Amino acid sequence: MKIHSLVLVPVMLGVFDSGAWACSFCQGDTSGSRMGAAADWGIIAMVIIMFFMLGAIGAFMYYLAYRAKHPLPDYNELLREGEEHLHTQPKAL
Repeated sequence: MKIHSLVLVPVMLGVFDSGAWACSFCQGDTSGSRMGAAADWGIIAMVIIMFFMLGAIGAFMYYLAYRAKHPLPDYNELLREGEEHLHTQPKAL
């Protein structure tokens, strides 16, 4: 398997090398062009969005871990507490 890859990669590079010419932007020659500045801002925006999304996923995982360690009380227990407060008389002034 490895021998096939070692032989196949150089052959493919030799056969298809002439059809893979890239523009000057793809080659990295963007000195002073508006296209280069737009690409830079696009990359920065994507990195910021990625960090916000990863932060949101991390915050959600933290919330799930916190809820696992501190579960909410039983629903029926909460109902009983609410009924106790309804049946008590307010204190007179």
